Amino acid sequence: MPDPETTFRDIAGRARALGDGWPSDQLARIQGIGLKLFRVDPKGLPPESHPAYAEGLLMLDGEIMLVLGDVSIRLLGGDFQVIPAGVPHEILPGGRGAFLLVDPEPPKETEGSP
Repeated sequence: MPDPETTFRDIAGRARALGDGWPSDQLARIQGIGLKLFRVDPKGLPPESHPAYAEGLLMLDGEIMLVLGDVSIRLLGGDFQVIPAGVPHEILPGGRGAFLLVDPEPPKETEGSP
């Protein structure tokens, strides 16, 4: 029987309700893989890389310009991109919308947690 806490509807609408400045919402963790919902900040995201793991980015709506290494890729709603481990990547200014990040990064420690 489905658990209502594991059913997510109108994910793009949920992202639009997030605040400004790269807000996110961890929807679930499935066998150590995080499913994180992000609302795009039009200011972009500076370069970063993750040497130990790859990520997957599923655009839900809107568009971004993702730079992987020295290649620019325009992603629109419905597009999916794998970001390989160790490859520098950034999101250029001017994007909009929301995406779901599939990410094995360990969850951040919360205040007061062991």
